[in-house]
Amino acid sequence: MDEEKLLKCLWLNCFCGHSPHFIDKCVKTLGSAETIFDGGADKNTIKETLGLKNLEYRRRDLKEAEELLESCRRKNIRLIHISDPEYPRLLKNTYAPPQILYVKGIDADLNDFLTISVVGTRKASGDAKKFTRKLCREMAEEGIVVVSGMAKGLDAEAHKGALDAGQITAAVLAGGVDLVYPRENARLYERIAERGMIISERPPGMKGRGYFYQERNRIIAGLSYGAVITEGGVKSGTSITVKYAQEYNRDIFAVPGRPADDNAALPNALIHDGAITTLSADDVLDEYGERFENLLQRGVMEIKPPDSAAPEQENKKNDKPEPAKTPDFNDCTPNERKILEFLFKFGAPAHIDEIIRNTGLKPSEANSLVVLLQLKGKLRQRAGNMYSLEYNGG
Repeated sequence: MDEEKLLKCLWLNCFCGHSPHFIDKCVKTLGSAETIFDGGADKNTIKETLGLKNLEYRRRDLKEAEELLESCRRKNIRLIHISDPEYPRLLKNTYAPPQILYVKGIDADLNDFLTISVVGTRKASGDAKKFTRKLCREMAEEGIVVVSGMAKGLDAEAHKGALDAGQITAAVLAGGVDLVYPRENARLYERIAERGMIISERPPGMKGRGYFYQERNRIIAGLSYGAVITEGGVKSGTSITVKYAQEYNRDIFAVPGRPADDNAALPNALIHDGAITTLSADDVLDEYGERFENLLQRGVMEIKPPDSAAPEQENKKNDKPEPAKTPDFNDCTPNERKILEFLFKFGAPAHIDEIIRNTGLKPSEANSLVVLLQLKGKLRQRAGNMYSLEYNGG
């Protein structure tokens, strides 16, 4: 976008102390950042809106904005303005949408994917951690992009599950995207930066504060078509994300738990009030499979081959990965082997039309064979008529 327009938006963010509420008030009352900086708003309205900051406004210049933009460029941080085509459309129509998003990681457009937020308590049970990771891996394998907050506990497990599947994931931070918090998630931060997006409305270098996390939760909810809650108390930070998701008319999914368990209180209450009971990824996919087939297919195409999507191994960072072994296809017919060998060499999910073109099989024969191969446990069908090899049931 035009650099001057971007600088004036950065100036407004700096002028407002990066407070999303103050920025939103200025934009709604006075107009765009350009209008405000150029003095195009009504002077009396400016005085009423800015109050004690009116004197500072009269001395405005772009120096701080220029320094901030240069800092982002040095640190390889992208800036997405609210008017940019890649600005998430879901987020734009929410409360106080950020005028600028700071993004570190891959250059992906979230508008191309079915995004689902998965959130839960930091003090999670072992079972909840395992379930959340498995749930998110299975959703990611079907093309869903998981959004969460990279907090310790269930947020971290949600991201790990998506990364285990070789899928991209989006982490929304309370502080700057160049700061790792909590420190125990340093390795996870690196993995997301390599295979996903780290997003914040706060500038680089700004540490997260208590209330930043509540404001961050509105972005997590705003980026997503639906929200999955695995564990959390009724007055937890997770409940704030739920509140925003409900205000935005997002689908609410909840994993049931034992009634006596405090961490199950929130999801159980949500189910009681009409949330979708979630026992597996299928419960989420059933809501979106037909409506968003194209987005799911785009997500499946984003998955990396299994050999490059190995789960995180904290204590083996320097180990070289073993080369992928050719599966044993000897118990299959020659035409079945054609399909399986093509998918193995292709290294990623493929559409049925791609399979037909590359195997030389007739469409009717290929369609029959993929059904038989699924029954044999050799093949998995994914959203959008895509197929991939089944690796040990996963």
